[in-house]
Amino acid sequence: MLRPLRDGRVRGLAVAVAALLVATACGSDTRPHPDALATPRPGGVLKLALPADPPSLDPFTTPAYAVAYGNVLSAIYDPLVWSDPATGTVRPHIAESLTPDRDARTWTLALRNGVTFSDGQPFDAAAVKANWQAHADPATGSAGAVVAAGLKLTVVDPLHLDIELPSSNRNFDRAVANNLAYIASPRALADPASLRTNPVGAGPFVLAERVPGRRLTLRRNPHYWQAGRPFLDEVDVRVAAAGTTPPSMVAAKDADLVSFSDPAQAKEAADLKLGVIRLELGGGLMLVFNTRRPPFDNPAARKAVVLSLSADEMNRRFFQGLGTPARGVFDRASRLASSQLMPRENDSEAARAAFDALTVGGTRPFRFSFLLVGGGPESQATYTQQQVERFPAVQMQIDAVDTPTLIRRTLSGDFDMAVSGMWMTDPEPVLYDFLRPGSPTNVSGYSNADVTAAMTAGRLAVDADARREAYTRVQVRLNEDVPFWVYQEAAGTVVFAPAVAGVQAYNDGLVLFDRIGLRR
Repeated sequence: MLRPLRDGRVRGLAVAVAALLVATACGSDTRPHPDALATPRPGGVLKLALPADPPSLDPFTTPAYAVAYGNVLSAIYDPLVWSDPATGTVRPHIAESLTPDRDARTWTLALRNGVTFSDGQPFDAAAVKANWQAHADPATGSAGAVVAAGLKLTVVDPLHLDIELPSSNRNFDRAVANNLAYIASPRALADPASLRTNPVGAGPFVLAERVPGRRLTLRRNPHYWQAGRPFLDEVDVRVAAAGTTPPSMVAAKDADLVSFSDPAQAKEAADLKLGVIRLELGGGLMLVFNTRRPPFDNPAARKAVVLSLSADEMNRRFFQGLGTPARGVFDRASRLASSQLMPRENDSEAARAAFDALTVGGTRPFRFSFLLVGGGPESQATYTQQQVERFPAVQMQIDAVDTPTLIRRTLSGDFDMAVSGMWMTDPEPVLYDFLRPGSPTNVSGYSNADVTAAMTAGRLAVDADARREAYTRVQVRLNEDVPFWVYQEAAGTVVFAPAVAGVQAYNDGLVLFDRIGLRR
């Protein structure tokens, strides 16, 4: 088993998973109570709902979040290792182990013997090396490049790969779990364009049919490496129809399993007596400032905006009061969080004084734009505009765009302030890269030597106290500099029908498809 997460976070998810009741008061409802830990029976078809048609199915360019298309990748490829949100450990799957040397500069990946891809190719160290090199290649366009770039990979033998990092990192296994866990067949890797539509992995299912815009059919992999697995014969992947919510699809039996992040939909699922697994994650929904250019190259300007806003009010307005207002970059249950490290916000008098200084007593206009998707009358942008324009000479323009444009402009630094988000089971590697100068995910352009040093100390920390001290330094400095402001805690939710069993959530709300099935 891989080494434990160093901050020792423990979630009582197993209890929460089994706690939802379905029986009516009169006892006439004979449906089973939702129970993720129930034993699956062999056979059957599981209906998996997705928010949209996957743009690709390769492990490089496909958005692998649980709220996007990660569950399809999980079913086709199977992870090398995965992060267990219930215990705070990184666990092996196709890998037998992933362990560091004394200095955590070189790691060794050991693979299970006898694993093959669905096309018959051996799942060996050379295959992992080829995939990670593809991630590192800028031409691939992989989000995993932030982890794969700079790795020196040496095939020791068919089952062992030595990985020399650019610098020591005692948390590299978490980076693999989040960014490099899915491996494609080397034969399929030779044709990247074909791989996007014809995926070949070593997971429990293979792609059998695709109807673009409507559904995917995944069938049992007859060459799967675990005897007697998977339980299911087929996974029917369906694209959600417009106007439907994931819980309503499960209640109507149009889906058996779905992952999402909306707290209002989580309540809807609970009210419908469905199985619900809630995962508390770090990061969350945020406003991110472009620190590279005026006006938000000035920390006082960033603070003035945040002081005028309220996370509690945003939760009430935009999440029906059902979400969790953020109190920093870590969720409240994390051992890395502290109520004493809450960023300052919702202080009208302090905001007034800050804007007064920026506008020289209201005589000099302070202008900026807010980039987001949508931007209607009930959006975060209109709320922000109402709040900041209470003060003399402050002017905010709403810049509403579509999702691809938002992504392109934030990545290129073409914005003043924008809506963004971050979901992390651990600060490694997500927060590290979000704050690292030069990282493609550092959309704010933030650069601070003290934060970089503290983040490096956090990834090298051996014990929980040292790790907590390092991330406390990070949070203190972030509160001073305010490159971004998290207003809603991240949460991953897995909803499943009462007939489903063997639901093991991992990472940000993905599911292990070798274990899931229908109840006996």
